[in-house]
Amino acid sequence: MGQSLQPEPSGDRSGGRKPAEMEGEGSELERGLHAIVGSFYRYAEGSEGAKELDQAAFQTLLSNELSHQLTSSEDQQAALDLFKKVDANNDQKISFDEYWDLIVEICRVIRRSTYNE
Repeated sequence: MGQSLQPEPSGDRSGGRKPAEMEGEGSELERGLHAIVGSFYRYAEGSEGAKELDQAAFQTLLSNELSHQLTSSEDQQAALDLFKKVDANNDQKISFDEYWDLIVEICRVIRRSTYNE
């Protein structure tokens, strides 16, 4: 049976299953959502459940995971500008909620460029 959409109790955010155990399960959309969440946690640092991306980790995530979205010679400055834009509370770190805002913006760009909206 699939994972519940109910919030996990604090501490265990995996639903008791590791990403590798879920690989190949579910629809393309479900696997994509797990990939988005997993990419944040792969680069984030901090205590359990309170992980964040600092600027260096954010740059690494962009370089490794979104290299096809950022292809110009101005990428470094664009990444810095993007970090500042996404860091809504200006704490020099990106929380998962702030990261999600970035994902939303990237999806909007993909929608406009691919689906001509």
